[in-house]
Amino acid sequence: MANFLFLALFLLAGTYIRAGNLYTDKYSLSDKKIIEQLAQNQEVFKSANTLEFKIHIKQLLSKNHLSDHHAENVVTHVFTALKNAQEKDQLNTVSTQLFERALKISKEEKRSDLQIWVSLHYAFYFYTYRKYEKCFPLFMYCIKALEETDDSTVIQLSDTYKKIAYFLTTTDDHSKAEEYLLKAAHYSKPNSSEMASILNSLGFCSLQKNNLTKAEYYFRQTLKTALTSGDEVRYAKALGSLAELEIKRKNHPKAIELLKRDIEISEKNGNNQNTMFALVLLSKAYIENGNLKNAEKYLLQAKAYSTSKSYFKSSEYQINEMILKIAQLKGDDATELKARRRLEELKDSLLAFDAKETVLRVGWESQKKQLQMKLAKDKAELEKESYQKISAIVLSCLLLILMVFIIRSYRHKMRSKKGEYERKVLTLTIEKIKSESKLNNTSKTLQSYQTYLSEKNRQIEELETEMQKVKNSSFSGLEEKSGELKKLLESHLMTDENWKNFRNAFIQKYPDHYRELHNQFPDLTDSNLRIIILTKLNMNNTEISRLLGVTIDAVKKAKHRLRKKYENNHETLFGQI
Repeated sequence: MANFLFLALFLLAGTYIRAGNLYTDKYSLSDKKIIEQLAQNQEVFKSANTLEFKIHIKQLLSKNHLSDHHAENVVTHVFTALKNAQEKDQLNTVSTQLFERALKISKEEKRSDLQIWVSLHYAFYFYTYRKYEKCFPLFMYCIKALEETDDSTVIQLSDTYKKIAYFLTTTDDHSKAEEYLLKAAHYSKPNSSEMASILNSLGFCSLQKNNLTKAEYYFRQTLKTALTSGDEVRYAKALGSLAELEIKRKNHPKAIELLKRDIEISEKNGNNQNTMFALVLLSKAYIENGNLKNAEKYLLQAKAYSTSKSYFKSSEYQINEMILKIAQLKGDDATELKARRRLEELKDSLLAFDAKETVLRVGWESQKKQLQMKLAKDKAELEKESYQKISAIVLSCLLLILMVFIIRSYRHKMRSKKGEYERKVLTLTIEKIKSESKLNNTSKTLQSYQTYLSEKNRQIEELETEMQKVKNSSFSGLEEKSGELKKLLESHLMTDENWKNFRNAFIQKYPDHYRELHNQFPDLTDSNLRIIILTKLNMNNTEISRLLGVTIDAVKKAKHRLRKKYENNHETLFGQI
């Protein structure tokens, strides 16, 4: 028996060694070279119609043989998805499905080089059309994967680092973005259009970090490189960047001059987005310079561009904010009312597009950590898959199979439990973030706070129910160890700052009522006021106890003491509004 076990363990060790050898991410340097050559033809792709494009890419692939038909399918799917997105100029089902297929094939074939390349283009597709929440995990995957990958195997290396940097500027991580842009510059061709784009982005990062001298250096380098490469649009963008710098320096005449040149070149080249951005910046310069007439004139031109594309809604929102500001300065009540109405309409529609605030709130480090865990899990699953294939050769070793099955089943069960627990915590956390974001994105009226507190009560009730379920389930050990649900419950409690904002909203809505309370009951404590105001807004004892983080009995006793102390005026004290 001992000899049999020794033999079984020996076979198991050999099997694991062979499995480890089989599990390696594959890449192809010849595929990398061919794909990069194809990417250089993207300008030809853009000018061709769909039929011409299909013929062109088929001819290119017939001349340049990729390693296998899987790689060929991935490349065809990606370039077709990009072409389709360019033609429709919006997110579309066809492009999304093609990217998904390309990503699936890359994963199945364990092609790490193709997976990074597809994920990058898929992420930038969502980024281009302002779907930040969808592009976020894809970019994060690329960032983590690049840390574990040799640069020599990465397809379109400079473009990869550059596009990740663009995303990082959206998350306001300008230091990290600068790091990636410097890497992109290292691999980019000198005096190319791509180098001009990288230099301009480096200038933007310096500008955001308030290093104006460094920003000016990069913007002027962008102008020189754009001229050399013949990229007029990039030259126009650099003029706009310099104008933004001059606005920071309060040199408005110079900024206006630069922006007019930017607009002229952008319009000539048919670049609506850059024209719109320049018009908005020009209006800002005129507002700061006190010329409201010109500011209004150029804002109306910018507004026409902003309504032409659904993904320009965030710019339309910014433009209407500026229109509102001008109307207030001019005392134009009709325009002010119209602008306010449009801003309210845009708030809801923006939630489907420009979710930048959500990305920022989630946080860089926590997301990076979560992604590392996901990557580790994915790798473990691939290792498991490879091991299962090899285990087929030792089916005669019944004991070995039984041991492996028991061990792996136990690990899988534990991972499943942990994953389910973490999903519950994440779902409840996202609900909390959405509720807070909704409050932050509205004018903070008493009505918006009442809605917010009502949602908070529902979320706390869900949390308490979930905690009770976890306590009586197999997840109890996970909650006892991490306490994530308890921490989340505590974070829902009304803070001093929340109370102060809520009280101010109440005063704004019912100033006479609050003044009467203050004058008639001058010795009321802050704790008393919280219970009284929440009661007046038709909240019951259970709802109040949840928000304040106390027991229902504590709320009842507090009310009882107040009724006893002010028994002749208790109707005034607790009467609902």
